[in-house]
Amino acid sequence: MTTTAPAGDSRQDPRPGAATSPVPASAYRRILRRETHSSRSGATIVVLVLLALVAAYLGVEAVYAGLGLKPLLFSPTDVLATLVSASTSQAGIVIGAGVVAALLGIVLIVIALAPGRRGRHTIDDPRVAVVVDDQVIAASLSRRARLAGGLASGQVSAWVSRRSAQVTITPASGASTDESAVLEAARDDLDTIGYRPAVTPQVRVSNSGRLGA
Repeated sequence: MTTTAPAGDSRQDPRPGAATSPVPASAYRRILRRETHSSRSGATIVVLVLLALVAAYLGVEAVYAGLGLKPLLFSPTDVLATLVSASTSQAGIVIGAGVVAALLGIVLIVIALAPGRRGRHTIDDPRVAVVVDDQVIAASLSRRARLAGGLASGQVSAWVSRRSAQVTITPASGASTDESAVLEAARDDLDTIGYRPAVTPQVRVSNSGRLGA
């Protein structure tokens, strides 16, 4: 959790002669963004390593072809010749391969440009920056669901994504569960705290019961 005072905070430094230094609103926003977003360095490294391996392999195959040796897997020259012949005799395959390559390129562009996200949410507060891990939110939802449904700890589990949350109930065999009460309790818990971005809860009752619950 990260906390800092935003711009306009009237609190004074208790040390004698110390000047007030409010945190600018831009810095406040940067802190929240830094704590809820992650870099794409991991994905970038993976893509670069794969490209380096492909380039190294093609280089080795090109050397083998130049020396007249048998290719390790396939000859790049034979592949190019196959593609050229397929473009005239099997245009559908070439078009399909082009579509797949284009989709892969779009995915890589989105990964490169879109920011990564961490499993965290923020809470609006005029005094401090508050960041809450999604596991903490899930634990809070599980607790409220247990209390609302009169369930044991092993009968409720929850997970939280960026904009939704799901509470899964495993009722005792032969017993019924007030699903609407659990859903209302989950909504009340999320609305009271006011996470950003907002989280919409869902409740799912497991088809199989739990013995001895």
